[in-house]
Parts: sequence; C-alpha cells; structure tokens
Amino acid sequence: MCVGCRKRAEAADLVRVAVRQDDNTPQLVVDVARTVPGRGAWLHPRRDCVTAAVRRKAFPSALRAPGLTVDPDDLAEAIGEITEEDGRSGRNR
Repeated sequence: MCVGCRKRAEAADLVRVAVRQDDNTPQLVVDVARTVPGRGAWLHPRRDCVTAAVRRKAFPSALRAPGLTVDPDDLAEAIGEITEEDGRSGRNR
C-alpha cells in the first residue's frame, strides 16, 4: 500500500524506502534492491504521492523513526532518478 495515496498496488509498481541511521540521525533512503534491513514503507514513484506522504507525516510513523524529517523535493528527485535508471517511468503512472 502506498503511504502517500493509501491505495493498494502491486509491489512492482511501488518503491521501497527505509531508514538508515547516520550519526544517530535517521535518514530516509530509497531501497532499490529491497534489501535494507528493518521496516520499510512503500509508495508510488510519483511526486503527488511523495508530497502527500510528507504532508501527512507518514514516514516517521510507518518506519517507526521519530524525529525523521523528509524533504519532498529531495525524495522525489531520488525516486525519479532511480525509476528512470530502472526503465520505469517516474512520471505520473
């Protein structure tokens, strides 16, 4: 289920994000290989879903990472780069 729009979708249509601790600061990373240990959150690779998830503060609760802050532009850019490399469209699917 996408944490942005809250719609169910196939795993192939979603991108996984997870939290990595850097210097005791939680940092959101896009998990391309889907192998980063720990909890993950899934979302569509679309800017509107990223924006909705950030606005609703879905990442800290879904990933159980209080204090996690996410810049929607940085995350949308990272997801866009990854989906373009993957051959999937990073634009409104």
